Amino acid sequence: MTVKAKGIRIIVDNDLCISCGACVHGCFHENIELRFNAGRGKWDAFVKDSAICQSCSDRPECLAVCPHFDIDYVELAGSHENGLLGRIQHVYNGYAKDPSLRYRSSSGGFVRELSRTLLARQEIQGVISLAHERGLDYSPQIVTNVEEMHNSIYHNINYERAIRLIQENTGRYLLVGLPCQVTGVELFLRREKKASLRKRIYGKVALMCGYTFDRKNIQAFAFYNGFPLSEVTYREGGRYRKTRLRNGSREIVVEAIRPRNLRDKINNWLCFDQVLVQTGCLYCVDHLGYCADLVVGDAWQKRYEADSLGTNMIISRTDLGEKMIAELRAFHFEDGTLEEVIEAQSARYALGALGEGMGRVILKGHYYSPHRKRTDHPPDLVTHALGPKDLMKIRIVKRLLREEKFRLAKWLYILLEARGLLMGGIRG
Repeated sequence: MTVKAKGIRIIVDNDLCISCGACVHGCFHENIELRFNAGRGKWDAFVKDSAICQSCSDRPECLAVCPHFDIDYVELAGSHENGLLGRIQHVYNGYAKDPSLRYRSSSGGFVRELSRTLLARQEIQGVISLAHERGLDYSPQIVTNVEEMHNSIYHNINYERAIRLIQENTGRYLLVGLPCQVTGVELFLRREKKASLRKRIYGKVALMCGYTFDRKNIQAFAFYNGFPLSEVTYREGGRYRKTRLRNGSREIVVEAIRPRNLRDKINNWLCFDQVLVQTGCLYCVDHLGYCADLVVGDAWQKRYEADSLGTNMIISRTDLGEKMIAELRAFHFEDGTLEEVIEAQSARYALGALGEGMGRVILKGHYYSPHRKRTDHPPDLVTHALGPKDLMKIRIVKRLLREEKFRLAKWLYILLEARGLLMGGIRG
């Protein structure tokens, strides 16, 4: 079938949907919705009537706004500048001066402090950020109380409501999301070309991202810890974060950075392995939020090794980003460097080595691989050669996790990682 005939199904059939929801609003026929795929443990775009897709152009609108279909990041956001780090005005490190807020946040508290400042100055009417609904479900909502903002979520969520909130509410809002989510909104706004919609976004903040997981990973994590999971918190307790599993009034806390024993080490490695992620994340090259005004992540540089509370790294990409930084009085800033961006986030994630390298690999025999362009110099592409162990994880271990054959997945993983588990250090 042609790309025209399949539309967004070409993304879903190849398991590349990351549930941003831009296609739901990009479809002129209102023929797409996000539905939860229990077998994959994630939200997927669903075409209600495939016959309607026949009336679309050679480049369907649903694909025109999809962050995983043929995106030219050079044209979109100047991604080739600064050694593939994108357009950058300044790099900062810092933390909230309020130690309690800093400790409760995913890292240094920047997003909460920025939101609180903009709300207090009445420059925005709210923050479009994730809020908890039930169980493992989170969705974008308009948040006006920063105490209600959640720390980072590492499993798949439905982000579709973000664009709906922009359409249905007047006023101006700070948009917070992962790089792919921010890109989906940006592509939609460029397609709509409605100045009134764009003005409703005061600014865009992207969270530095290596990858996110299908929900099967966290279900396996709970299984290995012998805990009936209903809710999870991934980031709490300062720099050396902990994962908290809840079920009603019951809960357990598991060390994520410094496992207490070999069993916890195996569980952490397996459930948070960098190749056992959403398939779309393996192809991603936008880990640093090319389309955002500000990009926020963890400052994992050596100079902050003694920090136990958490420190942010912030990339300012635009004049608006610099303006927001200048107005932030309750945050301590230090100058950072481009080299520290790579040091803190690692070249693999910050430069998207998995993404541009994986573009040359057929994972499951499917007929489509995403195409990205973020450099004018193809020889400069960062590549990552997948070894036999990586492919076995993707093709076999991940399938076992999705089939909820958690014990078998664990034993195979132990065989694949035996040497590293016994001799290697803990991977953060």
